[in-house]
Amino acid sequence: MKVERAGAEELGDVVEVLSEAAAWLRSRGIEQWPSPFPADWVAPSIERGETYLVRENDAVAGTITLRWEDPAFWGEQPPVAGYVHGIAVRREFAGLGPELLAWADEQVRAAGRGLLRLDCRTDNAELRRYYERHGFRYCGDATVHDFRTSLYERRCSP
Repeated sequence: MKVERAGAEELGDVVEVLSEAAAWLRSRGIEQWPSPFPADWVAPSIERGETYLVRENDAVAGTITLRWEDPAFWGEQPPVAGYVHGIAVRREFAGLGPELLAWADEQVRAAGRGLLRLDCRTDNAELRRYYERHGFRYCGDATVHDFRTSLYERRCSP
């Protein structure tokens, strides 16, 4: 697995992965993201250098966004965490999720921070259990616009 910062010319690749994930989730009755995923939600994160493409043998396998602050969901916080958004893996590469979370963990630790944080829709019980199985602790809920989300964090591996 190779994780590289996405460039502006790769916006379509990132949107395609997120749209595929949104459609797959919707087919299972989970309304996590809009499908197709809005490119204007992704472009600013790419411009800020926060969004990455994941490749497996040169094929685009997934995407992840790693931010250093997240006031919309977590409020103003001291600089102790990294925040994962838009993590998605194409179905044919299912199983890369834990590796992507470990990659994010390494980035956060290398930046001198000790917590990895993320959120998901409050009503997505399956995803919430997934994060809990991977060591994330539930920290509460937040509402951003009409989006009700559950907040999770875990300590970065030493």
